[in-house]
Amino acid sequence: MKKILLSYFVYLVVVFGYFLFLYPLQILSETKYAAIAHAIFFGKLPLIFILLYGVITYEWIRKWQGVFQWRNHFIETGFVGLFLLFIYQFIQLPFDLVWFYVTHAVGTSNQSLVDWIWELTLDLFFLWIGLTLLLLAFQWLVKKRKKSWPVILWLMTIPVAVFVVYIQPVWIDPLYENFTPLAEGELRQAIEALTTDAGLQDATLLQVNMSEKVTTFNAYVTGIFGNARIVLWDTTLEGMNQSEILFILAHEIGHYVMHHVYYGVIGYLVFALVLILLIAYFYRRIMYRKFRQMELFDIRAIPVLLFITMFFLTISQPLTLFVSRQMEEQADAYAVAHTEDLEPAIEGFVRMSIQSKSDINPAFWVKWMRYSHPPMQERIDNIERVMKERELE
Repeated sequence: MKKILLSYFVYLVVVFGYFLFLYPLQILSETKYAAIAHAIFFGKLPLIFILLYGVITYEWIRKWQGVFQWRNHFIETGFVGLFLLFIYQFIQLPFDLVWFYVTHAVGTSNQSLVDWIWELTLDLFFLWIGLTLLLLAFQWLVKKRKKSWPVILWLMTIPVAVFVVYIQPVWIDPLYENFTPLAEGELRQAIEALTTDAGLQDATLLQVNMSEKVTTFNAYVTGIFGNARIVLWDTTLEGMNQSEILFILAHEIGHYVMHHVYYGVIGYLVFALVLILLIAYFYRRIMYRKFRQMELFDIRAIPVLLFITMFFLTISQPLTLFVSRQMEEQADAYAVAHTEDLEPAIEGFVRMSIQSKSDINPAFWVKWMRYSHPPMQERIDNIERVMKERELE
C-alpha cells in the first residue's frame, strides 16, 4: 500500500505540473482556473480505486464487523455504506477545499462556507440512502435469484430513471435551490412565443436563484410526461441581454423538441443493462477465482463489486460524454436554424466563456473525459460557418 500511495503522490505532482505549466490552455481570460479544474479532476480520479483496494486488501469490513458486532443485516449494510462514503468524501476533501478557494479567488463562486458544507452533507445523505438501498436489493437478489439477478436488478433501474427525470426536479432540486416562476415581462413573452412556435405550451418557465453561489451563466430543460421545466439561472437573466438569452433558450427548447430527455432515458436503460451484465460477469469470475471463501452476497465482497462498477463507469465515461455532446450539437443546430441574427449567439458564447473562465479548446483526451458539451470554440466555429453559408445564399 505504501508503494501505491507513493506512486499516487508522484502521479499528483505530474498531473498538476503538466496542467499548470505545460498544458496548452486556451481561455478568454488571464487565469489558470481551467487548468486547475482539469488537474483536480484527473488528480481525484484514482482515489476511489485506491480506497477500495485498501478496503479489500486489509479486510476493513471484516474488522468493522469485529468491532461493532452488528446483528441486524439492514443496519450492517447501512453502516458499511456510510463508512465507505464518509472515508471517500474525507480523502477528497483536500481537493474540494482547494477548489472552493480557487472558485472564490477568481470570482466564479460566492457561496458561503456554511452553505457549501450543507450541500456537501445533503449530497452525502442522498448518496448514502441510494447506495444502501442498492446494496440491500443487490444482496437480496443475488441470494434469492442466483442466475437471473442481473436482469432483475436492471429492471429496478427503470423507476430510478423515472425518479431522476420526473420526481427529482420537483421534489429534490428545491432542497438545494430556490425556484420561482419566471418574472412577467418582455423576456417572458418572447420565451413563450418561442415555446408556442415549438409546440411546447405546457412547459413551466422558472428562474432559480444561483447568484448566492455562483457568477456563471446557465439554463437547462428537464422533466417528462407533461412536466417539462425550462429553468434559467438568475445570473443569466442579469448578465446576458435578451437576444443572447433567447438563443440559449432556443437551444434548450431544441432538446425538448428532439425528445432528448426521452432518448436519454432510453440510452440510460440500455447502457445500464450492458453495464450490469458486464459487472455481473466479471464479479462472478473474480469472486470465484480470488475470494472463493465468500458468497457473492457477502457484505465483505461489496468493495469488490464497487471496484468493478467504478472501473466500468470510468472507462465508459468517454462514450457517455460523446453521446451527450452529440445531443448538444443537435440542440445547437436547432437553435441556429431558428435564429435569424446569429451575432448575439456568438457574443453570448464569448460572454459565457469569459465568465466561466473555461478551456474553450481542450486537448482531445480532456474533452473525452470531461466535456458533456462541445468545447466553446467548436460551437462558435459552427455558428460562424453557418453565418458564412447564409451570406453566400
